Amino acid sequence: MDKETSCINSRAILDYIKGYNNSKCSTLLENLDPEIDSLPDPESFLRDPNNWISCTLVSKLFERAKLLLDDELAPYKIARHAVEKTDLGFKSLIVKVFGSHNRVLKNVQRINAKWNRNKKVKLVELKKNSAILRLHWNPQMDVSKDICLYNQSVYIHIPTTWKAKPLSLKENKCYFEGASYCEYHLKWTTDNKLQGFFSRFFTPKSVLMETLTEIEKDKEIIEQKYEEVNRLNIELNHKIKQLLAIQDTGKAILSVLDLEQLLTVIMNILANVCQINRAIIMLVNEEEGMLEYIHSVGFDGEVPEAVKNYRVSLDRISNILTRVANTGRSEYVPEVKRSSLRKENIMLTHSKPTSVYVMPLITRSRVIGIIATDAVDGKGVSKETRETLEIFSPQIAIAIENARLYSRLQEQMKEIRQSHALLSRAEKFSFLGNLAARLAHEIKNPMTAIGTFIQMFPSRYDDDEFRNDFYKIAMEETKRVNNLITELLDLTNTKESHIELNDLHELIDTMILLISPQSNAKKINVTRRFDPAIEQVWMDSEKIKQVILNLLSNAVDFTPEGGKIELITKNCIEKGKPEVIHIEIRDNGPGIPLSHIDKVFDPYFTTKHKSNIHNGTGLGLSIAHQNMQDHGGIIEVRSDTNVGTTFTLNLPNTPR
Repeated sequence: MDKETSCINSRAILDYIKGYNNSKCSTLLENLDPEIDSLPDPESFLRDPNNWISCTLVSKLFERAKLLLDDELAPYKIARHAVEKTDLGFKSLIVKVFGSHNRVLKNVQRINAKWNRNKKVKLVELKKNSAILRLHWNPQMDVSKDICLYNQSVYIHIPTTWKAKPLSLKENKCYFEGASYCEYHLKWTTDNKLQGFFSRFFTPKSVLMETLTEIEKDKEIIEQKYEEVNRLNIELNHKIKQLLAIQDTGKAILSVLDLEQLLTVIMNILANVCQINRAIIMLVNEEEGMLEYIHSVGFDGEVPEAVKNYRVSLDRISNILTRVANTGRSEYVPEVKRSSLRKENIMLTHSKPTSVYVMPLITRSRVIGIIATDAVDGKGVSKETRETLEIFSPQIAIAIENARLYSRLQEQMKEIRQSHALLSRAEKFSFLGNLAARLAHEIKNPMTAIGTFIQMFPSRYDDDEFRNDFYKIAMEETKRVNNLITELLDLTNTKESHIELNDLHELIDTMILLISPQSNAKKINVTRRFDPAIEQVWMDSEKIKQVILNLLSNAVDFTPEGGKIELITKNCIEKGKPEVIHIEIRDNGPGIPLSHIDKVFDPYFTTKHKSNIHNGTGLGLSIAHQNMQDHGGIIEVRSDTNVGTTFTLNLPNTPR
């Protein structure tokens, strides 16, 4: 609130109305101002000369006083009453000290400044028995004609404080009628010399006695203020304690997800902040429609088993606990003995409370449980404790709900892990069945050829053509079975990786040389674009050779005569990430159909015919994929029909 005028002025209004209206000021103060209305005792605040309020508030008080008294001159009469009959403390005393018209008028601005900031008072002219004052009102403040009238009456009746006659006042100019300021012309009667002498003689003693009286009164006020400040300090410390506890509760929400541990933390916080002796938390079991005990604090020794096992149906509206859970509204029973609570209830028989307070735990517009606390003495559950619990309840509800959700998530994760284990086991059996079927199919044809040769060998032993042709076929088929078993072992038996620094470009050149007979036979142009920044690379050279050779062999098989194969390397370095070697092997073959692109790394999946290096078993890319995983890298494929295929290797250049 703006501090524009002292409450000594609002006190004058209240005193006048109080004398007129049989000691009741409620009509004057009702819905006066939101800030004033929120105070525990608005009247006491408006009577304290040490407090300050706005001119708007004073103007509103004058308006209400005029309506209440049905008198437009009420501000004038209020000021006269204040000066002549009301004890205004040091305001009256300061005026008495000056003790004459001339001395008061010479110090009029100093006197005004002590209780008002809404105007500047200027003494324009001062004569023996007359003076001219100009009041320059502050245009930033909500001053009114009523305040001006109140001031006129104060100036007129000030001399009565030293037993002189009132002044006569004429307002020649008025700020509230369009002038730049208010101008008062004052006149008074000159005192005779003898009266002035005695007045000056006795005034110091009178002022001294009044000063002592005022000091005693101010001493009482200071003591009251000290007690009030001390009380406010205690309340402030309690509020700080509450805020710290709310902060601790917030931390618990974020850090504690185990429900039992969380409830213990919450109860310890409440016991510390609210000084509760005993409390119970019960949660709603929606599936069974029950309210169930979950946690408590404050019982002597172990919590009784009857309390731990306490459950009550949500349909029992007569039970205070379920009633709060159903309505979502707190209930307080200050005296259990005189209440309608069923005294045979398990909770009451074991705890024997004198009073009970039950509060709902609400989150996301849903009641998830209740907190019940009681008092074991005759004082009951204090209003302060109840208000504190109301502050904490939303945080407690959120914390409990989070812990319950986390518990459910843990259970679901456990179920998912179990399901995943079963699925993984089923997939392994499925893979083994598929592997056995494919292996039987792949071995059956070579073994048929070998068996035919062995069966016919005794009868056609002397036939040179038979021996030469079938021998060659039998050896090729035997080699084919051997290659198949070797690749199968490579797939199923993970070899330990031996990561060390090796020359990647030299390795690639060697693999290009190895497939050169096939590439040259088809007149395929194999080109290289090597990054000169790549020197030694961390890798298992045997496994990377296997990957490069497999991809080059596939590229040669699928690239048409006169086609081209391109090998590209690039050193990829990104800020904050490990170095990665990027290897691309491109061909301009027919490409891989979109329906097959996701299957190329599956064991035994193949679309190619036999070649001199690989017989199309469908294990080569699976082994390449496994080898890249052993390096912590990845292999990817991109293909466009009738354009070509690109295999990309991303190889981390880090020691493993």
